[in-house]
Amino acid sequence: MYPDLIAFREFEKDEVFSCISGLIASTGQLEDSTKPEMASWYGDCIARMISAAEQYGLTGNIWQSWIALLFTQCENAFTLAQERRAPLGGTLSRLVFEDLEAVHFYFNFDLTKIDRELGVSLFERVGEYAPFSSGGFFFDRTAGKIVQRFADEMRKAGSAEESYNALTHFYCVRGVGKYALNKAFRWDGSAKEIMPATHTEDILLSGLVGYEKQKQILVDNTVAFLEGRPANNVLLYGESGTGKSSSVKALLNEYAPDGLRMIEVYKHQIEDLNMIVDRIKNRNYRFVIFLDDLSFEQFEVEYKFLKAFIEGGLEKRPDNVLIYATSNRRHLMRESWKDREDKADDMHESETMQEKMSLVDRFGLMVRFFSPEQDEYLNIVRVLAEEYKLDVPVYDLERGAIQWELRHGGFSGRCARQYIEHLAGGKKNK
Repeated sequence: MYPDLIAFREFEKDEVFSCISGLIASTGQLEDSTKPEMASWYGDCIARMISAAEQYGLTGNIWQSWIALLFTQCENAFTLAQERRAPLGGTLSRLVFEDLEAVHFYFNFDLTKIDRELGVSLFERVGEYAPFSSGGFFFDRTAGKIVQRFADEMRKAGSAEESYNALTHFYCVRGVGKYALNKAFRWDGSAKEIMPATHTEDILLSGLVGYEKQKQILVDNTVAFLEGRPANNVLLYGESGTGKSSSVKALLNEYAPDGLRMIEVYKHQIEDLNMIVDRIKNRNYRFVIFLDDLSFEQFEVEYKFLKAFIEGGLEKRPDNVLIYATSNRRHLMRESWKDREDKADDMHESETMQEKMSLVDRFGLMVRFFSPEQDEYLNIVRVLAEEYKLDVPVYDLERGAIQWELRHGGFSGRCARQYIEHLAGGKKNK
């Protein structure tokens, strides 16, 4: 029996699945003359499955882990419908079940039989795989844990029907593809593709000292967005190092389990925003497009594209997309004394200024982050010192923090963290 899949046709395009399922179907029928070449292909497949297990930190049967990984990544009419929790029936439902009957058979096939058929000892030597690092080396640990849990559920399935139930439950709860396995992304302008950002900071809102009012505004807006209620685009502005970017990243870490996803876009990529939205508008996630450290010079025209995108054209901006931007500038545009000198040559001065400043009006929420006063700065230092388990007398700690601030640009949360990390690094090096 060789798989003739329809709903999950992508499986047959996968070299590992195609090769091994073909070997399974041909067990007992291989000619001796073809076995050396088949053994070589088989060995390549084993090596690729081991590599995936290491990357994701997957334990257990590597063949079953590979099939589970294919299921989590396979975006087709069925999986996307389940992600949207759309009711399924008719022909597609039958085709999915028929495919699962075939895949369920291959999933549970003992590959040591292929070892014996080819006269090798490959899968048998691998056994129940234990990766070098359970967290995975190259991928976000969260992604590996998601795949591992799903693989374990598939292993528990005693029939194609139970596999179907595990599969539909996964797609309804997690979704499918890269958005199911990752929470943070970046726009690759060269490839014109949304790429996972697999190494993100483990920042939580509770770990950001101070700015309680600002954090609450962001939380309220984000929760409303996730619950499908009206929510606003947000501009976080204020002095450098006050925690604007960290607050946005912390929101992602807090609310990713609720379906929040974030795509970082740089200023020079703003012209691609419509292309980005086309790729995410029909997905069952809530996306925040993150524009960090945003500001514009007088000669730059990207702000016009951003204005048009936020305001919307003939096609309404989808409800599952918001923009969160951070900036050191309240109006996003750089202003100079020369601008005042140029007013004499401008017949419509007020209209020109309104054109330059109108981008800010597109943000429904503007949240200001002030630089902390000395007392608040020292409080941040004390909290971080406790977090890093530094055994330093309070007097020495605070005196050093003041001296550090004088050399490093003023009171800010960033300055406080840099000081504490300097102390922590020196402690470890002693």
